[in-house]
Amino acid sequence: MKKFTLLLLLLSTTLIYGQSLPVDFEDTTTVPAFGFGGLGFGNVVNPDPTAPNTSGRVLEINKPDAADWFAGFGFQTPGAPLIDLGLGTEVTFKFWTPVANTPVRVRLQADLAPANEAFDFDLVVATPNAWQEITVDFAGLPGVDGNEQFAEFVIFPNYDPACVGANPACTTVGSGNGALYFLDDVAQTITFDPNTDASLSDLTVDGTTIDGFNSGLTTYTVSLLNGTTTAPTVGGTASQAGMGSSAVSITQAMGVPGSATLDVTAPDGTTMQTYTVNFEELPPAAPVPTQDASDVISVISNNTTYTDIGTNFIEQFGSTATEVDLDLSGSPDAFTFTGGAGGQLNYFAGSNFFDITSAGVLHFDFYAESLTAGDNILVVLVGNGAPGNQDFRVILDETQVGTWQSIDIGLAGAGSGETNVFVGADNSNFNEVGLIQFLTDQLGSTLPGTTIYIGNVYFYGGSLSTTDFALGNEFAVAPNPTKDVWNIKAANNQEVTSIEVYDILGKKVMSLTPNSNEVVLDGSGLNDGIYLAMMSTVNGSKTIKLVKN
Repeated sequence: MKKFTLLLLLLSTTLIYGQSLPVDFEDTTTVPAFGFGGLGFGNVVNPDPTAPNTSGRVLEINKPDAADWFAGFGFQTPGAPLIDLGLGTEVTFKFWTPVANTPVRVRLQADLAPANEAFDFDLVVATPNAWQEITVDFAGLPGVDGNEQFAEFVIFPNYDPACVGANPACTTVGSGNGALYFLDDVAQTITFDPNTDASLSDLTVDGTTIDGFNSGLTTYTVSLLNGTTTAPTVGGTASQAGMGSSAVSITQAMGVPGSATLDVTAPDGTTMQTYTVNFEELPPAAPVPTQDASDVISVISNNTTYTDIGTNFIEQFGSTATEVDLDLSGSPDAFTFTGGAGGQLNYFAGSNFFDITSAGVLHFDFYAESLTAGDNILVVLVGNGAPGNQDFRVILDETQVGTWQSIDIGLAGAGSGETNVFVGADNSNFNEVGLIQFLTDQLGSTLPGTTIYIGNVYFYGGSLSTTDFALGNEFAVAPNPTKDVWNIKAANNQEVTSIEVYDILGKKVMSLTPNSNEVVLDGSGLNDGIYLAMMSTVNGSKTIKLVKN
């Protein structure tokens, strides 16, 4: 699981050299490759040469009171695998602490694949004043497929996970009180045996290698365009093909949803392993937004007229998070959170902040297959430093199951005129957005028990658009929600030249040219739900939200 501390690590790291595992400290020149956050270390004589560590020299780690809470150190081989999980998922080391129940985080990062994954493992060293042998098995972490390669292994002594994303930020090292810790014998446990290798070297769907294939990952989910009923054909090649009894037996999926299985036999003729490919039908793509591109700062969308700023990476808070391509266009147009407390879009890494002071509204679309009354999501905008946070709790419409809900939240201090407005720092000071958080584990909400989709995340309005700015909030709509008609009036005798109404899937459902400043819009023939009406006048155009129930 990737964490916000990755930025802080990168900003304050001092590199020394590359190295490989196993690492001991019998050579007096051996030390970690880097340290950060005010932590110090040195190669010293073992202060407690008793079992299980009687070696002569060890690493001394000094985390003083003045150190940052996230301070730590690490080992690395730049551009080459320091740890290859395909050879074994366990990492061992010996640790000595003077403080009972010392929390320690270890991390695999700087992976050699494009995914930019990082995985954290939190543990507690219970016994003080004695060497402890620690074994960390990364195979147990969500998202680890067992075949990744990483160039860095990082250790955070006396690390408090509660400090991640804390506001205000943690300013102390916690309960360590400037303690000295000791480390020795960092190693990876190698378990690979070719004769018992029942893995695949390739796994294909309709002749093309499955996206994200790794021989150590045995379960895959392939998402197919909404409406697909016929499953593709699956194929596989054994890693030890041609050796002994190595073979692959395939059972194809009967439909969508459905699963194909590949039973792989190792060269010894007895060891077997099963790969499973699950086919699922994607939800429909989020509605195509109608906001003019000149009026938008787009984070992620399925509108090709927008230029998305994207996100450095998605951080999950105990959940599983992925970017998805719902319209199969080749580019992500939404992202998901399953379980846990949701997560955040992180712009701190690489300092790729962006400015929303010229915008008035945050928009996003929400989708879930399961909702209950009271389900809600807390949306938080986190600035870089002084601006602080803006937050708003969205109460979701539990009747809109299996369809996209359109959500607009006015930015604090922007004068958006929206009913829903963020609380917190004034938007005029929000020139560096660092995080956009979607927190699902809220009081009264069942969202952690389901998968949610979020798409069309963008900022609009405010001084970004001269047309919207000129029109301001000069449309009165009543009643809204309505059972049948909306009465719309433009202020200052502005003539409404045209109205185009779109449903939540982006389909135009109504179009008229009233050429009047007062319009009666008949929605009696429309289904209940949320609609977007693009209002055009001689002064410009503006999109307003209409609700029918």
